[in-house]
Amino acid sequence: MLPHSCHAIEDQVAALEKAAPTAAPAAPRLNRAFVATLMLSYFGSNVALIAPIQNVLPRMVEAATGSSGKALGLGVVTGIGALAALIVNPVAGHFSDRWVAVDNRSVTVLIGLIAGGLSLELLGLSHSLVAIAVWWTLCQATINIAYSPMSAIVVDHVDRRSWGFVWGLISVAQAVGLIAGFAMVVLAFPGTRGGMTAVTVMYVVCLAPLVYVLYALPRVSYPADPDRPRAGFSAGMAALLSAGQGFGKVWAGKFLVMLAETIALLYLYYYLQDVVHYGNPSQGQLILVLIATLAVIVATVTVGRIADRSPGGYRRYAVLASALMALTGFVLAFGTAWGLVIVCAFALGAGYGAFQSVSQALSIVVLPDPANAGRDLGIINIASAIPAVIGAPVAGLVVSYVGGYRGLFAFAGLLAVAGAAVFARVTTSPDSSAPATPTTAP
Repeated sequence: MLPHSCHAIEDQVAALEKAAPTAAPAAPRLNRAFVATLMLSYFGSNVALIAPIQNVLPRMVEAATGSSGKALGLGVVTGIGALAALIVNPVAGHFSDRWVAVDNRSVTVLIGLIAGGLSLELLGLSHSLVAIAVWWTLCQATINIAYSPMSAIVVDHVDRRSWGFVWGLISVAQAVGLIAGFAMVVLAFPGTRGGMTAVTVMYVVCLAPLVYVLYALPRVSYPADPDRPRAGFSAGMAALLSAGQGFGKVWAGKFLVMLAETIALLYLYYYLQDVVHYGNPSQGQLILVLIATLAVIVATVTVGRIADRSPGGYRRYAVLASALMALTGFVLAFGTAWGLVIVCAFALGAGYGAFQSVSQALSIVVLPDPANAGRDLGIINIASAIPAVIGAPVAGLVVSYVGGYRGLFAFAGLLAVAGAAVFARVTTSPDSSAPATPTTAP
């Protein structure tokens, strides 16, 4: 009975991923200039969201509170900011859905661009902990106004046969943005005010082309389904995450895998120092991050393209990528040789990169209603954001009360196994994720 059930699920997902509805024309062909502009916007958004947390905010908080209160202060500032992001993401996506036929989501991105740029610059002028908390919270909220609808832009303007490939390219841009942003605020502009000004300029310059391109592209509209009345915002989200929806399972699987990845990286420095006994943990950490990033870049594009061309590929490769990340966690829990750690860093990067491209493409596949793509993909972004909020306390409890750093990697492996199991049970409805119907802009 079980093999028959698994084959039935595989057939359902494969049929949905490769179905070609005839009720509406396909989305436009893949446009290289458009994809490059979208990658640039994700690059700039990642610089704005990650570079301050990596380096600038900790220094600003320490200057405001002193050494004794810096840990608590940073936790409060980042926690409030993350909460703002969780709330704004689906709300901004919801409004971009309502306006898409008129503005092609360009107005929503423009609001986030202007408000986010102002918030970033004013954050750099803050000196008290209260001011830092207020402006960082506004940064998270306003940047996510632009960031949330960017996921739905893929649904609007990319053919489904290229979803995995495009999300792979986006993941590359995000990975490069993480490294470039860190290098910018550490090496090129080490001062807090200069660093935040550089982040602001990078953010605005990278997102501005997307506003222009969206305004110039043909508008998209989604035909109303008379058999599926549009639910209100709260009711729609409740239905979306119900146990019977494939989207809800994708959300749960992504949450588990992202939590595994988050807690596995949090104590990497201490793991190298206390378990591997590497002579220079900071240097070792940099080496591993560079190796993992290289693997991410290779895996995202390669696996995304392969999954595009494989029946049931998104679901299958989401399971395999999660399993690879789980295996890496288990190996790190029991092996301490430096050479083995390097191999694991590459494997973890490859698994994470592959997971990023195919899991986001699978999220689009199981959309209950493409007319709500902005809101629904904003909810998917929450599955990635929550681990960043709870990862530190969860990891701290595991290290302190379960099994130290080895136990932490084993726990991360178990989370990834659970995520793979959830993805293996993803089911979808045959009518979901219908393509957009482009119309000519007036």
